[in-house]
Amino acid sequence: MNRLMVVRFVLSVALAVSMSALAFAQYGGGGMGSTGTSTSTGRGYGSSGAAIGAGVGVAAGIGAAYLLLRNRGTIVGCVEPSSAGKVKLMNEKDKNTYALLASNDVTLAPGERVALKGKKTKDTSGEPVFQVQKLAKDYGSCKQ
Repeated sequence: MNRLMVVRFVLSVALAVSMSALAFAQYGGGGMGSTGTSTSTGRGYGSSGAAIGAGVGVAAGIGAAYLLLRNRGTIVGCVEPSSAGKVKLMNEKDKNTYALLASNDVTLAPGERVALKGKKTKDTSGEPVFQVQKLAKDYGSCKQ
């Protein structure tokens, strides 16, 4: 597991814990009126209020982590020819140009707009490289 994944996991857990703490704060318990006497009708959350709050907090944390991590490793752009018969792609989101290393079952033709799933890395000279694992979507030819 690389360092970035560990940091993201720790942040996700911290977010879940903080969200559950906020949910605990929402439930005041009791039901005391202004005179100090109980006005509760017996229909409160009871002892399960803490469990409900924790469940809501954990669900919110998991949802936030999913939204942050679901598009990780996806780039979209137009495939362009590069030197030595290789291809490259400029990611529309971050405007970085990646040299593409496609697996044998993925064929990429210059002039096509595609969404690719894979892993962002760097080559020995520090240039960005995208190791293509699969073609997520082919949008057709690029508009010039």
